[in-house]
Amino acid sequence: MLDVDTFLVTVYCIVDDLYAERYAAQKPRRRGAKPEMADSEVLTLALLAQWEPHRSERAFLRYVREHWRSYFPRPLSQSAFNRRTRDLMGVLCQLGPAISQATHQVLGSTPAYEVLDTVPVPLMRRCRGVRRRLFGVEAAIGCGGSDRDWYYGVSLLAAVNQQGHITGFVAGPANTEERWLADALLRWRQNPHAPAPHPEELAPVLSPSHHGPRQGPTGPLTPQGAVGVSSHVPYLGDRGFAGAAWNRHWREDYGATVLTPGHWAAPQQHPPRWFHRLRQIVETVFYVLADQLGLKYPRPRTYWGLLTRLAAKISAFNMLVHLNYRNGLPAFSFLSPLA
Repeated sequence: MLDVDTFLVTVYCIVDDLYAERYAAQKPRRRGAKPEMADSEVLTLALLAQWEPHRSERAFLRYVREHWRSYFPRPLSQSAFNRRTRDLMGVLCQLGPAISQATHQVLGSTPAYEVLDTVPVPLMRRCRGVRRRLFGVEAAIGCGGSDRDWYYGVSLLAAVNQQGHITGFVAGPANTEERWLADALLRWRQNPHAPAPHPEELAPVLSPSHHGPRQGPTGPLTPQGAVGVSSHVPYLGDRGFAGAAWNRHWREDYGATVLTPGHWAAPQQHPPRWFHRLRQIVETVFYVLADQLGLKYPRPRTYWGLLTRLAAKISAFNMLVHLNYRNGLPAFSFLSPLA
């Protein structure tokens, strides 16, 4: 078990090295006084804030001022911290996949496959969500999760490798079909500057569905910079990603092979057990995100704030797995600097 001093120093050093190597040169220069806290410090606190048991940024910053002032001698006010964190949202989106790539270097191995799956992210109770006071087309009412319950929020698609890292993610309204989310992730991995997928664009490629013309997303699919890098390993998906036209489109246009149970199982047979066994890791990843890092009801007040918190949680999760591998611990052991 890491002590708090080692934990904080290690997290900061990893974040600072990645920021200096990949993102610092891209940040535009702005007028005014030099910020009291460096970007690497703000990013570090944004990750550590996800371990706050009550998910309160105010309580977390109070804890930093009282216990970690030797590490962060000039802590920001809550409003200033919120502004700086949201200003670094683009970096947070890319930081999670970057930590995953750093782990590959530590382990000296390359994943053999990635798992695609979606997890519901409720933003508020369904009855409140219908009133749409905080979100418009960015969120919707959908059905998902293991209990197939209705909720108001967004659907998060994640690509998870065999080591348990989230290599990329994309989110859309809760009523978005899984294959549109997968298309966005695979498309942006192949071409980061491509527009979001649209039914009219894919109509010549995809055959019409049994219910008529295909219905695309009702809101934005984002964030574009969080999908990670292109991968040549196969993707393992459930039946929600099945479809001959979709699979052919992904293989021919994006160079991505998406395997589903239907590739092996005949209509009268059960899917192979090994396929489900390989996919089980994504369930553990979603459990840690929801139960320990507060993925459900993240309490954003704006869509930009929602994307920032999702990116921070993904980055915090990958940092957790990275530290466990570095210290010879099981991948999903929970380390908390606030314990």
